[in-house]
Parts: sequence; structure tokens; C-alpha cells
Amino acid sequence: MFLKSCLAAALLTGALLTATAAGAQPTGAHAATVGQAVDTYLALREVAFSTKPEDVEVQPVAGQEQVYGVIVEYQSNDALITAVGFVSGDASVYRSTGGGDIGGRRDPVVADAARALVGLAQVQLSDLPRATAYPTPEPGNVRVYLLTTAGLRGAEEERVQISDTQDRLAALFVGGQKIVSAFRAAKQ
Repeated sequence: MFLKSCLAAALLTGALLTATAAGAQPTGAHAATVGQAVDTYLALREVAFSTKPEDVEVQPVAGQEQVYGVIVEYQSNDALITAVGFVSGDASVYRSTGGGDIGGRRDPVVADAARALVGLAQVQLSDLPRATAYPTPEPGNVRVYLLTTAGLRGAEEERVQISDTQDRLAALFVGGQKIVSAFRAAKQ
């Protein structure tokens, strides 16, 4: 995971520098900067989805499907938010408008939030069907993906529906939001 973290850090640093410089640029250049932020966001998202069990110190057990990563995506204001947590405690938050957070493993609160999210997902494994693609959620929806030793699982529901604590994705959505909050608290 170290190499992927370095790649993610380089991409995120580029996005942060681009987003910071965007305020002083004319409209045409600003539009290009927004496009670069989206490209960087999509590249970081791809890094998360391409993470393998061994990247996060998971040794697959024959005949047992293990969740090793969870990706929760939703819209907040004008940005698409992708919160990622791995069983190793690695965590990231990416924003489609630029910026984000990586390296949560170094902060105990962030790492605990990531591990807790994966633990919840293991319990809810059968609630999410297998997936072969990983599109971003439709506006107003939340999409949750589980990275497992047997492949990808995923589901999408309306955010309003997920606010019901009895909904199958509610706890996973809240777990993703806890990663976002933990990163925010770590910066203070």
C-alpha cells in the first residue's frame, strides 16, 4: 500500500496545488483547472478500486470471502465525495472539486474509523450484490462498494432512504462519513 499511497499523495498534491492556483486564473483557465481536478479525482478513485488484498496486508483464506476495503460515495454541495477505508487502517477522502485527505493510518482516530467501517461491511456482506463496474452515484444517491477477496460488491440507494437507520446501507454510509469527520478533526 505504501507505493499506492505515494502515488495517491502525488496526485492529491497536484490537485491541491491546481485548486489553490485556480482562484487567480481567468475563467477559461479556471475551467481547465476544474477539469484537472476531476481527472485527478478519478485517478485517485481508480487507485482505491485497484487495491488488492495483499496491498493492505490481507492474506485471503480459502473458502472465506473477506472484506478488506470499503468505498462510500455521495454528493456534498457541489463535490462528489469518495471516502475509502481499509482493514489495515489506511483511509482516504477524495473530492471531485479537488483536494482530499490520504494516509489516515497515521492518525489513530482515522485508522479506527476505517477499521470499524470494514468490520461493519463484513457483517453486511450478503446485503450487497456482486458488481462488475463501479460508476459514481447518481445525484441524490449514495453508492457503497465492498472490496472483497472474492471480488467487488456494490449497491446504490437514494440518500433520503439511507437516512432511515433501518436501511441496509445506513451504517456503511455513516461509517464513511465518520472517516471524513475523523480527517477533519485530525487537522484541528
